[in-house]
Amino acid sequence: IHYKENTLYVMVHHIENLSFTDPSKEEPNAYVKVYLHPDPSKQTKRKTKVVRKNCNPSFMEMLEYRIPLEVVKCRTLQATVWDNSQFQENMFLGSVTLPLEKMDLTSGQEKWYSLGQFYR
Repeated sequence: IHYKENTLYVMVHHIENLSFTDPSKEEPNAYVKVYLHPDPSKQTKRKTKVVRKNCNPSFMEMLEYRIPLEVVKCRTLQATVWDNSQFQENMFLGSVTLPLEKMDLTSGQEKWYSLGQFYR
C-alpha cells in the first residue's frame, strides 16, 4: 500500500495456504475484490484476475485509486477473496480490513495480512 502523486496504489501479491470449504472439490479459482469503504455506490471496487486451481495463488497486480490523500485517510480498505465458480454463486473465502487513517501511506508498506471473516 503506497500513496504517491494523488494516487493510492494497492499491490496484491500472493495468498498462502488458502483453505476451501469442500475438500471433495478442486482447489479454488481465487480472485480478490478491493473496496475503499464507505462506498455505497461501489465506485472503488477493483478486482484481480482469477488464478485457477491454486491454494497459493500469485496475483502480482497493482490496483490504483486516484483519490486525494485527505479522502483516503478517511477510508477503510477491504480486500475479500472469492472462489470463482462457473456453475454456482462465487464462494467467499476470507477478507482483511485495514483502516487507512493510521497508516503511513507515503512511505509505502509491504506486509502479509491474515485472512479472516467479513467485517465492515
